[in-house]
Amino acid sequence: MDYQFIRNDRAEPMAVFDMGAETLGLWFSEELGRDHHKIAHLLNVIKQLENKDIEHYELCGREFNMELNRDEVEVYATITREEGEIDIPQDTELYDQESISGCGLEDFKSVLLSWSNFIGSA
Repeated sequence: MDYQFIRNDRAEPMAVFDMGAETLGLWFSEELGRDHHKIAHLLNVIKQLENKDIEHYELCGREFNMELNRDEVEVYATITREEGEIDIPQDTELYDQESISGCGLEDFKSVLLSWSNFIGSA
């Protein structure tokens, strides 16, 4: 999983991930941002998962939600899992590949620590 952290023209931190993991970049940029408390909370959750104190954790955000378990992390746009029927023609499949991304828990922890260091340098 390749990614880079940059600052936009307003000096706000942004995460850019390779194709297939774009949602992770959006989550870091839009949901996590500079929230050091949320970073500390997530690192604590990861520690609990690694120590097998918990099996699963869900984090609901404004536009993206995250599910963590002992093996992996999945980030998805809230709209992709909203309940209720959508009126679409029969045999139509919805494309949601750019709305869902995942990675291993260890990889996510590494990126989260890198992000924390990046935003700390602002």
